Amino acid sequence: MRRSYAGAAKTAQLTAILNGTTAALTIECDDLSNYPNGSSGPFYIVVDRGQVTEEKILCESRTNNTITVYDTGLVSGRGADGTTVLSHSIGAEVEHVFTATDADEANAHVNAVSDVHGATGDVVGTTGAQTLSDKTLENTTFTGTINGITEIPHPLLLMGG
Repeated sequence: MRRSYAGAAKTAQLTAILNGTTAALTIECDDLSNYPNGSSGPFYIVVDRGQVTEEKILCESRTNNTITVYDTGLVSGRGADGTTVLSHSIGAEVEHVFTATDADEANAHVNAVSDVHGATGDVVGTTGAQTLSDKTLENTTFTGTINGITEIPHPLLLMGG
């Protein structure tokens, strides 16, 4: 899923206790003015970065200084990116972050050789020889070489006519 990012999001502090349960879906902070609002997709935050209580959270939206945690009823955004759902005290630091999940998904996409953007099977490349089958050609203009012939005298030859 596409996620939101924002530059210049400063470290904020919790203004209310965040309980250590997946049912705790609202996060109150002092100043989230430069954080994403979720309109382009969910975003990640980390609470207590570098502490034994570090927790990454996938967030659905932000309105003013309140963040709503991503929750589908089956999947909670709490304890995301390999962290554990934990309790956090008032004053705990909150940061907007890019996560290992983000990096891994981008890396998987860049290095994919099939099922890219919904295209299943092999993707036609621009280098190397490939055999195409079960394709319909709609463009009657040809640029390139077919069986060593660089000029096609009639566009219908592409269709075997």
